[in-house]
Amino acid sequence: MKRIRVSADLGLASAVRLLAGAVVLFYVALLAPLPAGADFHVSATLRVEPAPEWGRQASNLTLAREWWFGRNIMAFTAQDWRYIFDKSRSRILVINLTDAYYVEAPMTADARDLVDPGFLSTLGRCRVDGTVAKSSQKMTVLGAECQGTAVSEWLASDNQHLFDRDRMIYACPGVPFDWTMARDLVTWMVSFFNPQMAYFGGLRSIEGFPLAETVVATRNTQRVSYGTVASGITEGPPPAGIYELPAGAVRHEKLTQRDILAMRQIQYLMYFY
Repeated sequence: MKRIRVSADLGLASAVRLLAGAVVLFYVALLAPLPAGADFHVSATLRVEPAPEWGRQASNLTLAREWWFGRNIMAFTAQDWRYIFDKSRSRILVINLTDAYYVEAPMTADARDLVDPGFLSTLGRCRVDGTVAKSSQKMTVLGAECQGTAVSEWLASDNQHLFDRDRMIYACPGVPFDWTMARDLVTWMVSFFNPQMAYFGGLRSIEGFPLAETVVATRNTQRVSYGTVASGITEGPPPAGIYELPAGAVRHEKLTQRDILAMRQIQYLMYFY
């Protein structure tokens, strides 16, 4: 594996110096063969500070997350789940790795098309809202200076807040892969919880891949802090089958309540439900 150092945004002077060379390299790149099987792997760790009042599962919890980025395809793995974002086929695969089943979703599909009817009315009572604002805070991650974006959001059901959190997302657009696939997958998952349009647009406006994130979450009067930091970006051949369905996986036509709750846990760390 070749380790990658992320590039920060170029200043104006650097951009001018590189412009002439970039034009030449553009034409060379058109003629040069593409590297065979060279994709990008991002590894990250989510750590939760001790919070015994939230239950054993959310106390001093450490979770691994990883992404593989290929050409027009991305695989994201978290706990027992893998999500494959396949731009070439305009589909998203939601895969349960433990029980070997999957749901195939067109990228344009929404909850009405994919959710089991018995859970659709319950899901319809959920609502995600919040605010997004550029921050003066920055963080250096993997050699890149990442701009902070302050996000305050809440998840409500029947007009009662289930969950509130204040986030600082440190994103870098200078990563060597198509970070928009990760953004589009995340916003697709958020779309199942009826986000308010202004907030949804704010999330999609964040430029770059989030190399780090800090969070303070509140449920009722209980608070917990957690964060995610990317530990490395490497370039190399992807593992066999990382973008494919597991052998013997059974297709489900609809997302069940279990599938939706898994998406909610991955997005909002709601392990106490």
